[in-house]
Amino acid sequence: MKSKLWCSVVFFLTASGRASSGAAPPPQGQPHLVLIVADDLGWNDVSWHNPQVLTPHLEDLARTGVILEQSYVQPICTPTRSALLTGRYPFTLGRQHGVLWPKEPTGLTLKATLLPESLKKVGYSTHAVGKWHLGFCSWRYTPTRRGFDTFYGYYTGAEDYFHHFRLQTGRKEMPNDVKYPSHLSTRFGYDFRNNTTPDLSVDGTYSTYALASYVENLLESRSPRDPMFLYLPFQSVHSPLQVPENYTRPYRHIKHRQRRTKLGMVTAMDEAVGRVVAALKSSGHYNNSVIVFTTDNGGPTVSAGNNWPLRGNKSTLWEGGTRGAAFVHSPLLQNPGTVSHNLIHVTDWYKTFTSLAGGEAPEDTDGFDQWAALDGLSKSPRTHMIYNIDNTTTFGDYKLLVGNPGPGEWTPPPEDTQDTNSTANSSLFHTTPTPAVGNHLDTQDLILRRTNLTHLTASNASRLLEGAVDVDSEENGILATINNSTFSAWIPRLQDSGSGSSTWSKTKRNTRTSPPVKPVKLLLALLLQEMNTRYVEADLLPNDPRANPKYWHNIWSPGWCKPK
Repeated sequence: MKSKLWCSVVFFLTASGRASSGAAPPPQGQPHLVLIVADDLGWNDVSWHNPQVLTPHLEDLARTGVILEQSYVQPICTPTRSALLTGRYPFTLGRQHGVLWPKEPTGLTLKATLLPESLKKVGYSTHAVGKWHLGFCSWRYTPTRRGFDTFYGYYTGAEDYFHHFRLQTGRKEMPNDVKYPSHLSTRFGYDFRNNTTPDLSVDGTYSTYALASYVENLLESRSPRDPMFLYLPFQSVHSPLQVPENYTRPYRHIKHRQRRTKLGMVTAMDEAVGRVVAALKSSGHYNNSVIVFTTDNGGPTVSAGNNWPLRGNKSTLWEGGTRGAAFVHSPLLQNPGTVSHNLIHVTDWYKTFTSLAGGEAPEDTDGFDQWAALDGLSKSPRTHMIYNIDNTTTFGDYKLLVGNPGPGEWTPPPEDTQDTNSTANSSLFHTTPTPAVGNHLDTQDLILRRTNLTHLTASNASRLLEGAVDVDSEENGILATINNSTFSAWIPRLQDSGSGSSTWSKTKRNTRTSPPVKPVKLLLALLLQEMNTRYVEADLLPNDPRANPKYWHNIWSPGWCKPK
């Protein structure tokens, strides 16, 4: 049975109308481009959103750069990384419905031109350090065949942090607690490479240390006069929950064991980022650099991630699954020390980076050059985005969800609970939140959910667009939600009081109002156009037994599928 992430199209319709299309002039010369991706980092897992978290290096970069409070990613790993490196929505790539599993005989389509390939055309050296997770069944899917000059890291989606093995050969996530079985005397399921060669020397080294050390050596070995693209997707802070004990000691006051470990992992990653920035400075790269930091999706609450006050978590289309902790830092910015509420999607980094480099993005790119908006010289050129087609869209103040967006609980910070172990404690979940939560409410504006459609199809979109189905018909399953609280009527959106807290508008909570039919129809029209012209069927294939590491000297290895 094929597993599906429910389809979605999400549009944010900006109240201010069309954004300025003016572009900021790129910095003089080609800047070094550094793209840092954290894995499974929640909204509330960073110190600028949660003062109990210790991330001094990241916070310094964020507060002396531009903090991005409306930066959106896909709800899960492979789709986000596909969008990031192609600049395209995952539904145009066949990568919209979930992650690539280790034994899945496919990868990110070879028809797409990846970001490092575009940057190499204008003279950049390109380096990938960390997690790949875009396919490896054929060598043609691997980083050094997709535009990267060098690769240091692992191909699969998760593994042991110290010994770099992944025993699971099925379609299961790594558990939070994992130990290498004593009955296996040899490394089984090992996955760590230096370029294309398995690197057994890193066995026993915590991955965050190994990646930081590699980057330090890389920067010291090259000339800052030559432009560089460094893609640094950390393993941190994905499960399993593992970190050297010294990083959990500052969190001794937290009774939740897994939360202590998770935050220790965040702090260890922060230290590694500090090492990378120090190396950029000592090697002469920093003054002409642009550093972007983002998570790949929201935090998974089942492994102690937290997205408070946002609703939902990893794998869901609620804000907690898709609104990511992010910032841009650069000595080249003209307005450092600011907070941006401009709409940004993960596809935008492709065009932003190629524009800064003096190159061009492919014509089919879905992203926008955001440099002028980041520099405070214009509004964001983005007015909407599409998470997925079969079901969700975002358009400024409105978010249209068709189908089931996934569990929609609010999960308070585990550090505030008395629970000592599992995150999956029912006392953490507020399934029927009320405005009494106060300023912890999610400021997501308005979500429309149509529950009687499993998937949005061209036929359904046409019927809705043509008025064959009333968009305000309760019998058709349309519910309005505000701040992710679901109601059986349309409710005016919450207004931000300007003080950082949310307050109810003058209209009472249960007052029926007219639905915003025009935005809904705009969204449906756009979805219908995309479905008919760009939609690619999800590339989901059953596991291939030829991938089993026992056939490859106990190492996860390419060479067992035919690329497409």
